[in-house]
Parts: sequence; C-alpha cells; structure tokens
Amino acid sequence: MTSIYSTFLVVDMYAVSGECLRNQQSLLLQFKHSLLFNATESTTLVKWNQSSDCCTWEGLTCEEGRVTGLNLSNESISGGILDNSTLFDLKYLKSLDLSLNLDLSSAIPSRIGNLTNLTNLNFSNAFSELYLDGVNISTPGNEWGQALSSSLPNLRVSSLSNCYLSGPIDQSLAKLQSLSVIRLDYNLFVPVPVFFSNYSNMTSMYLRSSGLYGLFPNEIFQVPAIQNFDISNNELLGGSLPEFLSGSGLQSLVITSTNFSGTLPTSIGNLRQLSRLDVSYNFFSGPLPNSITELTKLVYLDLAFNNFAGPILLACGEDLPNLNYIHLNGNSFDGIIPSFLFTLPSLQTINLSHNKLSGQVLDFPNASSSMLYYIDLSSNKLHGPVPLSIFKLKELKYLSLSSNKFNGSLQLDVIQGLSNLVILDLSYNNFSVNASGDGSNIFSFPKLGVLQLASCNLRIFPHLIKNQLSLYYLDISRNHIYGEIPSWIWNVGNGSKLTLNLSHNHFVALQEPYSLKNVGSLDLSFNQLHGKIPILPPEAFYIDLNGNLLTERIPKSLANCRALEVLNLGNNQMLHTFPIFLKNLSTMRVLILRFNKFYGSITCSESIGAWPVIQIFNVASNNFSGGLPGQCLIKWHAMMFENDVQSQLSDTSFKYGDVIPPGFSYEDAVTVTNKGLEMELVKIPNGFTAIDFSSNNFRGEITEELGQLKFLHVLNLSNNGLGGQIPSSFGNLLQLESLDLSRNHLDGTIPASLANLNFLQVLNLSFNQLVGRIPKGSQIQTFSADSFQDSHWNSGSIEIKWDFISVEVGFVVGFGLVIGPLVFSNRWRRCYFDRVEDIAFSMLPQRLLKKWLSWKMGIRK
Repeated sequence: MTSIYSTFLVVDMYAVSGECLRNQQSLLLQFKHSLLFNATESTTLVKWNQSSDCCTWEGLTCEEGRVTGLNLSNESISGGILDNSTLFDLKYLKSLDLSLNLDLSSAIPSRIGNLTNLTNLNFSNAFSELYLDGVNISTPGNEWGQALSSSLPNLRVSSLSNCYLSGPIDQSLAKLQSLSVIRLDYNLFVPVPVFFSNYSNMTSMYLRSSGLYGLFPNEIFQVPAIQNFDISNNELLGGSLPEFLSGSGLQSLVITSTNFSGTLPTSIGNLRQLSRLDVSYNFFSGPLPNSITELTKLVYLDLAFNNFAGPILLACGEDLPNLNYIHLNGNSFDGIIPSFLFTLPSLQTINLSHNKLSGQVLDFPNASSSMLYYIDLSSNKLHGPVPLSIFKLKELKYLSLSSNKFNGSLQLDVIQGLSNLVILDLSYNNFSVNASGDGSNIFSFPKLGVLQLASCNLRIFPHLIKNQLSLYYLDISRNHIYGEIPSWIWNVGNGSKLTLNLSHNHFVALQEPYSLKNVGSLDLSFNQLHGKIPILPPEAFYIDLNGNLLTERIPKSLANCRALEVLNLGNNQMLHTFPIFLKNLSTMRVLILRFNKFYGSITCSESIGAWPVIQIFNVASNNFSGGLPGQCLIKWHAMMFENDVQSQLSDTSFKYGDVIPPGFSYEDAVTVTNKGLEMELVKIPNGFTAIDFSSNNFRGEITEELGQLKFLHVLNLSNNGLGGQIPSSFGNLLQLESLDLSRNHLDGTIPASLANLNFLQVLNLSFNQLVGRIPKGSQIQTFSADSFQDSHWNSGSIEIKWDFISVEVGFVVGFGLVIGPLVFSNRWRRCYFDRVEDIAFSMLPQRLLKKWLSWKMGIRK
C-alpha cells in the first residue's frame, strides 16, 4: 500500500480484461456469501453468479483473469467484513471501494494489510474504526491528514502505528471530533498540535517513538475523557506536568524517555483512577509528594533516572494495596528505606538502586507470604547486617545488594530456602561471605544462573556451585582466594557458554586436568598465573590474562578461536615475536599486548590485515622495531569508515543474548596512555578507536597511511625513534581526541592542517626537533607549553611565535638588556622563551578533557 492520499479516492471500475480465473471467481462468490446486504437495494452483488465470467461482473476490473479492482460502494452492506474473509485472498487487488455502506462494521479488518498491491482504497462513510498498523503508507502529513478527515468524518478509532507517516500533523484532523482513540506510534512527526486538546471524546492517545519535539501542550493532559496517555521515547519533547483536576479518569500516564522536567505536582493525588505512572528517564526533580499515597489503584510506579531527592515517604502499606511494581532507581533519594515497602500486599518488584539511601534495612514481618520476586538495592549507602527476612521471600528470583556498606558476616548457605532464586549479587560490600561447604546437597540450593560475589572477602573457592547445572555467569573477582583454580569449575553450567570473572585474586595455576570447552568469556587478570597460557576454548569471545606472570609464547591454538573479540595479554613477561597466526580472526575488536617483551617487526604480508572491526590496538612498552605497518592499518575499516563498519559496532559489553538478563554485561577495561597518564576505559564506548605503538623501537618516518584513519580517536606513537616530519594527512583525522608524538626525532614544522582537529583534547609534541610557528586554530592554541617543550634547545630549538602577544620594548634599553643577550647567549635565550611561554599559557584557557575522559574513564597516575 504505497499512498494513503490515493487511498480514499472514489474509483468507478467496470472495465474487463481477460477471462476470469476459476480461483478468482470462487473467492469472490465466497466473499459475497459471507456478506449481509439488502438485495433489493443492491445493484452489483445481487448480479454475481457462477454461470458467468466474473470479469464481466459489475464492479470488477481484471487483468489477465485476475481481479485487480473491486467497487462495492453504496451496496447496503451491513454486519461487517471478518478477518477471515476471502476478500483478503485476492492478492492482486489494486483498488478497493467500500464507501457509502453506512451500516458496515465499525472496524476495518486488520488483514487488509495482506493486500500488498493495494494503491487505491475508499472507505468513505463506511467505518468508524481504522486499523492499518504496520502498513507502509509513506505519506506526508497534509495528505494523510486530509484524506482521513474528508473520507472518514465519523472516525472514532485511528490506529496507524508504524505506517511510515511523516509530519506535520495536518490541521484538517481537527474536524474528527468523534475521535476517542488515536494511535500514531513509531512514525515521524513534529510538534504536537494544540488542537488535540479539543478532542472532547478522547480516551486514549498513543504517540510513542514518533520523533516529537518542542513543548508538549499541557491542555492535552486535561482532556476530560482521557484515560490512557503514552508519549514515551520522544527524547526531544519537553514539557512539565500540569495541575490535575479532581475527578480525572486518567488510568495510565506514560512519558518515559522524554525531556520533561519540573516536579510531580501535589495534585497528582487527584488521579484516583491512575493505575500506571511512568515518568522514568526524564529530568524531574524535587521530593516525592505525599499525595501519591492517595493513588489507591496504583499498580505500576516508575520514577527511575530522574533527579528526585529527599526521603521516600509513602505512608504505609494500607494506602497502596495494589502496588505491584515500584522503580525509584537512578535518583538522589536519601534517608532510610521504609520497612513497610517490603510488606505491601501486592508488591512483586522493587528497585531502589543508585540513590543515596542510608541506614539499616530492618527485618520485616510475613516475608514467607510475600509476592516479591525482584529486589535491587544496589549502589546506595546502606549499612548494618543484611536483614535475614529477605532470605525468607520464597518467590524471590532476583536479589542485588551490591555496592553498599553492609557489614558483618553472611553464610552463603542462607539462600538454601530460595528455590526460585536465579540471580544473586552481593558484590562490593564490607561484609565477609562464608562460602564453606562442599555443595554436595544440590537439592537444598536454588538453581542459580548468575552469582556475583566480587569483593566479598572470600578466602576459599565457593564449592556450593560445584553442582550448579544452570550457572552461566560467575564473578568472584577481587577476593583473597589462593592456590589453583579447581578443575571442576569448567564443568558447571551443564554445557552452557560460561562467563567467568576470577580476576584480582591469588591464583597460581589451573588444576590439572582441565577443559575450557564451555567457556565463552574468561577473565583471569591480575592473578599470579605463571608459565604458559592455558589452552583456550575455541568458542571463546573474550580472554583477559592481563597482569600475570606468563612467560611463554602465545599458543597457536588461539587461532582456532574464530569468535574472539577481545584478547588482553598485557602486563606479563612474554618473550616472542608478533603473533602473526592471529591474522585470520576477523572478529577481533581489541588486541592488547602492552608491557611484555615482544620483539621484531610487525609486517603486513604475514600478520595483520584481516581485522575489519578492530577498535583497540595496543602494543605499547615492548621491543618491537622496524617501521610502522602502514599497509596493514588501512585495512582496519572500523577506523576508516563510519557507515559500513562503525554503525555495526555496539558497546563492548559482551551481553550474551538470551542468557544474561537485562542490565548484566561484562565490561572490558582498556588502558589508554597519554602524556604519562594511564586512563582506564571501564567500557569501550560505541565506535571508540585507539592505536598505541608507544615505548618501542620503531624507526623511520611516520607512515602516511595513518592519515586515512578518519574515525580514529586516540593515537600514541611516543617514545620511539621516529623521524621526519609530521604527516600533513593527520589533518584528515577529524575525530581525533588525543595525539601523542612526544620523545621521537621529528623535525620540520607543525603541519598547518593540525588546526583542523577541533575535537583534539590531548596533544603532546614535546621532546622533538620541531621548529616554526604553532598553526593558527581555535583548538590547537589552547594547549599548554609542555605540549611543545623541547629538551634540545641547543640543537634546533622550537621557535614559538604567539600572534596574540605583543611586546613593545624601547630600542636602546631593549637591545642592551634584552635583545643583546637573546642574540649572543643560548642560555639566556632559552630562559627567556621559557618565561614567555609560561606567561602566554597562563593567559590561555585550559580545556577540560572530553566526556569520554571524564565519565567513561578512571584516571590514575
């Protein structure tokens, strides 16, 4: 269906072409028999019969014996057309006219979407309900709006979600005063018209994900008949909530993921029929009004990710008897958690994470009869012992208490009675988890899928998981576990692809014999593993052995890991040449070999070149030599092309499809070095790219091919023996945010093209033999003197001429006291320019590092 404005044109069709095919006639007769119509008033249907060629029937158009046009206007049809009608099997139909059948059923059948060849459709005065969801209409606002208002003046329900409609919403729609339901989700519009507030019969309005922007008219909230309201996922749509009048029939208010702000008005308590309130992912602030407890029919409350603050004051459980779902996470609520929250009679899920809640969580009564199955109290300031009543919630499936200050000790076998528990996260608290026990009684423990015990002061490996057949995610990182990793750990999960984080412990080896065939993601970083790298599973996509004592070569069996995306072998003692056998791992996105003893050259003919999605390449602090592998770099398409490759990249969080629940991810940590600072990206942002060849023995000129990596964000070539000039092609690196070429043998001038790098936030060209002016540019001239300083002033010092500094000195005094020493004394000249630079840079604003250096990185000296 290609055009809705032609959809409502009246078409008269009596032409015939070709002999009617038998199946077409059969479908038409079945359609006729399914209809209720007045035979005395009919001029078309009444004449259809089996004895004549259907292509000769009135109201039909045929092409090669196939029905392409059907005109049944003014046929006194009543009773409607059912979804199973054979009308929708006439797949060659291009034009359909059912207008002027005033007694036709109120709803247009949904199967009309099966008529994919339909270009002309006329339902004028025939229907009061229009359902065309998912039909590709692709028409601008003035055309589809005028077609609706002129052809269906009595329309009560207009459901046109995901129809590829575009705006603006036409003023002619204001004529449809009978409209009670309007659904325009998943289209593309502009500001919401004020005339929507004039629909006095409007009960439901759905404008979800429609590209709305501007300010939302508050009058629409106050339409007297409105019951259901959804304008969610319109991030550019601003507004605030009005004062609500008493007597409102509003039942569902959903404005999640918009740009609304302000406070929740006290008058929200007037919405006595409200069952669903979702204002999550907005910019609301202020306290939670006490009047919310007057919403006795409230079932679903989601205020997540706003700026609400103050205590959670929801009176008592008797006021909210129907509350099933409460999410207040991602705000600044403080004070204690009211214990009655856990006793609300209908409550099933509660999320208070990422707030400023403090104090103890007290035990609560009647836990065994509670319906609660989801509790998330993570990332607060809660302290004291964990209330044992939580472990009496028999329906509990998800429990996260991580990142708090709970103290004392906790026996892990306290979860024995929680037979439904699937996800347990106790990480990052101040208590000690006692995981003793051999785990032999498998029937007494729940079938866990996710167990997170990071930084729980574990002293031994938790043997209770030995017989866990459903486990697929285990994190016992940052504990105090010594010795060998037990061989049985690789068999948990009953063949599912395991995610194991055993990092930051004191493991020295893998207990023999071992088989890692079921492991998909393995983090053994920052342990004391020594010797050779274990044989890794062929299905692994994430391997992190960073920060161990590994000395032997990278095993060639690693080339069999065809799904490998991240390989981090940094900070070990491996002595070997570049692992050329990894060249065919086309899925590789992150390769880190930094701080080892690798040596030799990196050549393109044998090694890299087949990594089209590589994002992070870090071989810093080794003994590599030779020239930079220019011909290899231009095959790294993720750093060159935005549309073809970068659009396919997602955050390197490694979510595992259906096995990891929402919110669970394995976040890779990558260290980027700039000017002596090591900045750790706790998660690789979407499309972020970096190359680090620093602190090696590379020689020769900087390869021009680097200038083709137009979507490179970080480049570090410091501490090598590179010579020649800085390539002018670096001016093409328009996305570059950090450039470090310090401590090389570069000479010549700084290319003027570097002034084009407007995103550059870190620049270090120091300790080279550069001369001449710093290029004029709004960004490059904001960097401090140490970005350009040179330790070899006596042999080709850099002459920085600041156009914005003017020094007027009297000729005689100036020459005698200043100019003379500058001409005749190298020492004085150096001190003078040092001082001038200090003064100049003290006058310049120092730009803050860009967002990815602040909120996506932790910086450590």
